[in-house]
Amino acid sequence: MNYLPMNYLPTNHLIRFATAAAVTLWLAIPALVTAQSQSQDQSQDQSQNQPWEEFDYPPLNNFDMPELEIFELDNGIRFYLVEDKELPLIDVNVMVRTGGILVPDEKVGLQSLTGTVMRSGGTREYPGDALNELLEDRAAVMETGIGFTSGSARFNVLAEDFTELLPVFVDLLRNPAFPDDRIELAKTQQRSSIARRNDDQGSVAGREFQRLIYGPDSPYSRRIEYATLDNISREDLVEFHRQSFVGRNMMIGVTGDFDMAQMKTWLTDAFADLPAGDALTLDFPPVDYDFTDGVYFVDKSDVNQSYVLLGHIGGMRDNPDYAALQVMNRILSGGFSSRLMQVVRSELGLAYSVFGSYGSGVHFPGTFTAGVMTQSESTAEAIAAIIGQIERLQDEAISDEELARTKDQFLNTLVFQYTSIASVLRERMSNDYAGLPPDTFERLVEEVSAVTVEDIQRVARQYLRPDALRILVVGNSAELGDQLEVFGSVNEVDIAIPES
Repeated sequence: MNYLPMNYLPTNHLIRFATAAAVTLWLAIPALVTAQSQSQDQSQDQSQNQPWEEFDYPPLNNFDMPELEIFELDNGIRFYLVEDKELPLIDVNVMVRTGGILVPDEKVGLQSLTGTVMRSGGTREYPGDALNELLEDRAAVMETGIGFTSGSARFNVLAEDFTELLPVFVDLLRNPAFPDDRIELAKTQQRSSIARRNDDQGSVAGREFQRLIYGPDSPYSRRIEYATLDNISREDLVEFHRQSFVGRNMMIGVTGDFDMAQMKTWLTDAFADLPAGDALTLDFPPVDYDFTDGVYFVDKSDVNQSYVLLGHIGGMRDNPDYAALQVMNRILSGGFSSRLMQVVRSELGLAYSVFGSYGSGVHFPGTFTAGVMTQSESTAEAIAAIIGQIERLQDEAISDEELARTKDQFLNTLVFQYTSIASVLRERMSNDYAGLPPDTFERLVEEVSAVTVEDIQRVARQYLRPDALRILVVGNSAELGDQLEVFGSVNEVDIAIPES
């Protein structure tokens, strides 16, 4: 067993920042009430004590983040341990180097079925129903799942039951039974999802926009079909699990009410016999993207509004301009104070909802997307308004006040993403999984704080292409008419579901 040096979590700054922001919000409530009272009674004696002076504010807790201990077993499993005595619980989170990127085109959906049936089917010793009953009796949780870029498992339990249920969790990770009836049930549920995938307008738009950006044959826009489900056998699930859930592919984070030395012993005894296996290599192919414009339409006759997505390829997380791009994105589309919301929704009244994002992927490029839900008759006007705001970012420098307000909002929102020791530990593990440095959060805070007015206009000009937008509209052709032709030739998108 190889013990690695002590490490740290980037949390003291984070927690103090979050605590200060939370207290600011809390203190604002009585202040708002007081302001309203003063406006109603201007004759109030100013020498009298004000209402907020009657509050007895408790002192802030002095939070010190417990230290993170990292150690690694000979079979390659890396553990991340943080003690947290606040509640008598222990939370275990597993990250697995695997994912749908490894699945061939003819078996799309294999990773999802594997993650689902691992848990629903249980093990030979603890079949699905028996496992459910055991966990319910202990108020414990065990979950498994596999996405496109990683796999996961979670175990949450009362501290007093941890040693009893830990072997059950390890058995679930090592020896899932994959019973035929649970595989068929999971396939039936997937077939039902396929049959209903064109029901929701927004889901159709999101799915088809991915295909427009990455290409219909890209692994980043593949979708489960009846045929790919039919191609998946029980042996495929067994083999996918066998290659994935081995020591060299696993990272395990543990937080909760435990003694560090004792926990190391428990985890070593429980996981030391897990096969080391071979470390999987996730190969993410580059995106072959040309900045060309286009107009695409999905006819959905059962709606009376248009769902619009427009944009192009985005960027990568390791871009040195990442922080400036995220601030720019918030100015354009980040909440109720954003330009899209203020102009398209509030001033022009063209939208039920307007939104956007500049996506920066860790493994492959994200997408730059702006979207709107609008009445059919105002579709073209709403699209033009969004494009106008993108061009405005390039043509006009923002004000110092708008930049300062946006950065404050961004930072205040950022810290509330990490509300517990467990959430901060998961972020640290995710950074390690993605190859990002441990102080990624601190760096982002510093970089956001350093963004300038000039940076915003520079990245808007460099990374946004309003002249080369791909526009997708999901709407009712009978109500829409020929509005979209002002943006170019309209290409019909076929969303028919292939038969098995």
